[in-house]
Amino acid sequence: MSFSVLSKIVWARKLTFVVVFALITASVIVFTEMVTPMFQSEALLMTTLDRAQRQQTQFPDTLRYQLNSQIYIINSEDVLRQAISEFGPKKLYPDRNKSVSWRVLGLLPPNLATLTMEAANSLRSENRDDGRSDLDRALLKVKKRLAVNLEKDSQILSLTFRHPDPKVAEQFLGLVVRDFLQRQADLSGNAEAPAFFHQEAAHYRDEYKKASAELSDFSKQHAIYSVSQEIELALSRRDETLAALAKTRGSIAEKEAQAATFQNTLTQLRRRISIPGEIVGPKQSVPQGTGNSDALTDSNKVPANESPLLLVRVFQETAQSLVNLNSEIVGLRSLEKSQTEALSDVEKKLGSLSSISAEFRRLNDQLEQVSKVLEAHVGRAADAQMNADWDASEKLSNVKVAQSATAPTEPVFPPKPLFVALGAVIGLVGGAAACVLLEAMSKRRREARLGRRAYYDSRFKEWAGAEDDGWSDTSDGRIRERWASEAAAPAAAQEIASYRLYR
Repeated sequence: MSFSVLSKIVWARKLTFVVVFALITASVIVFTEMVTPMFQSEALLMTTLDRAQRQQTQFPDTLRYQLNSQIYIINSEDVLRQAISEFGPKKLYPDRNKSVSWRVLGLLPPNLATLTMEAANSLRSENRDDGRSDLDRALLKVKKRLAVNLEKDSQILSLTFRHPDPKVAEQFLGLVVRDFLQRQADLSGNAEAPAFFHQEAAHYRDEYKKASAELSDFSKQHAIYSVSQEIELALSRRDETLAALAKTRGSIAEKEAQAATFQNTLTQLRRRISIPGEIVGPKQSVPQGTGNSDALTDSNKVPANESPLLLVRVFQETAQSLVNLNSEIVGLRSLEKSQTEALSDVEKKLGSLSSISAEFRRLNDQLEQVSKVLEAHVGRAADAQMNADWDASEKLSNVKVAQSATAPTEPVFPPKPLFVALGAVIGLVGGAAACVLLEAMSKRRREARLGRRAYYDSRFKEWAGAEDDGWSDTSDGRIRERWASEAAAPAAAQEIASYRLYR
């Protein structure tokens, strides 16, 4: 069909064209106004290879595998459920039953809206989602509205999320990105290592306290704090005591020798001293068998040329020295006794230390071993925490946020200008199609009417004959009543009635 013919048909049925165009365009406009607008927030993530993967650059699929793995992780239920739980299912989708059809009911009168809702509730079957939790229902909607795409020829992952509220879209997408980075750090690193080493450190800290308490109680019980030092001190004290005792015994031997010499000297001097007769008196005879060798005889008389007074003085001084030596010897023997007792105490102390040294050394070694293990676990916990912080850091991670979640200002659905333009085009096409359809239907009806009229004309001419003057006035659309009364067959009467109708 040419455009000129189409334009003539549309112009002939311009009212139909205008009505159809207006209905379609108005329907599209109403739809764009009543449908819930959807705002889209977008975030960009950039993926880089870590040091371990940079050595595998000869494998071209390494980066592709990593990017696909990250897409699966973002869409995983662990990440999405955690984000929904943090944000709140009720806050994310506060009214899940509210849709376009329910908002349309608000435009109806109250009584009619109530009746419509009751009828819909009675006809609606039980929803299979009624048994699901708010988190599960929110998860289904989030999976439909969250899209993760890999930008062509790049290492950029594009995350988009659609929601009727632009702030909610921005905040929730930010949570998804944050939870994904945390999950990525947990999977790529060892985030549980710090907790494990902290737990082990706490266990060995208790063991250290227990071992320290045992060693302290043992030390208090035996009044020692270091067996090795105590033994060293005891041995040093024993050596000093032995040296002092040896010196004391040497002094005693020396004094005793001196005392013996003085005693001999006194004995000799006593024999050589001559006392005047006026002092001694007459000489008495010495009894036999008395053994008194001190008596003056002819053999031990003092020579005449020696002074008796000088010998007396020497005797006195020697006797005084002997007395002093005897007192010193007594003091030295007392010192020897005390030193011997001290030496015995030291020996007993050494024996006691030797008996408890094994247990003390065992407790001390146990404490040192627990201390070393505790120090190692504390150091490993610090290293593991540093590695976990390294993996969790956004600046050091191999996945970085190239663009944070944006705050949308314009809805992405529905695009009103596009929908209105599309509605106008559909209205034009629909109006033209309606006009062409009506024209085709009218043409078929006219052709059918003309065909039926020709058929009935031929039939009546066959019955009545072409020369019958009773049919001479059929051109003006009238049939004589005489023929209707003379018709014998019912079929002929029916055909006559149809002929009247079409004429």
